[in-house]
Amino acid sequence: MTLRKTLLASLAILALAAAPALAGNGHGGGNGGNHGGNGNGGNGNGGGNAGGNGKSSAEHGKSASAHGHNKGADDSSTDDTTTAATPKEKNLHAKLGRLNSLQRNINAYMNSKSKKFAGIQAYVTAAAAAQNAQAKLDAANAKLAADQTQLDALNQQLADLNAIDQSSMTDEEKAALAAQIADVNAQIGTQNTAIADDTQAVADAQTEVDNAPAPDDASLDAALQDMANKPVDQQVTDWAKGVLADKIDQAAAATTTP
Repeated sequence: MTLRKTLLASLAILALAAAPALAGNGHGGGNGGNHGGNGNGGNGNGGGNAGGNGKSSAEHGKSASAHGHNKGADDSSTDDTTTAATPKEKNLHAKLGRLNSLQRNINAYMNSKSKKFAGIQAYVTAAAAAQNAQAKLDAANAKLAADQTQLDALNQQLADLNAIDQSSMTDEEKAALAAQIADVNAQIGTQNTAIADDTQAVADAQTEVDNAPAPDDASLDAALQDMANKPVDQQVTDWAKGVLADKIDQAAAATTTP
């Protein structure tokens, strides 16, 4: 009897010692339950714990996945807020409006009766007149310069002829030299007359230039604004000057006097 009590006490002590370990490991508790009346309970607890751990792992994975997704979304949001849209430059032709008509044949708008073309017609006419006047002045100055160069050459030729020593010349040679000198003097006289005419031509051409001043950008801006019926900026003015340059040349050529 005493021995039996001793054995039972020892088993009880062993069971108590094993209980914490069994409680911490679901699988261990289940196996231990096969030897005692609480085995099924231990197995159930083990399954519950295992399920809990699995769910916890799944939740953790889901949370981690969600965190990664959110991070990507945050990065995208950051990119969207830090990238500024570059504004597009306003289309030139949108600014031009009716000014696009300046690209038409010159006769199409120079002969137009529309009031919106009046300023441009006046500008082109004035510019063509100024161009012709300046061309005439340039030509007059060029002729004067050429005639003056020729006169200088004749004067030098005359000086060289007059410098010739006639002491050893025959009478015939002296007569030939005198005739040559007379001819050069005659050419000089003609050349002086030409230069006088050239000088007057330059003065007349200068008067034409003074009376036909070239229109400035301000007058062009005013003409463009009248035609476009809206403000004109430097980009439009530069464009118009480029387009009208050829038109002005054509108008000048059509009105050139021989």
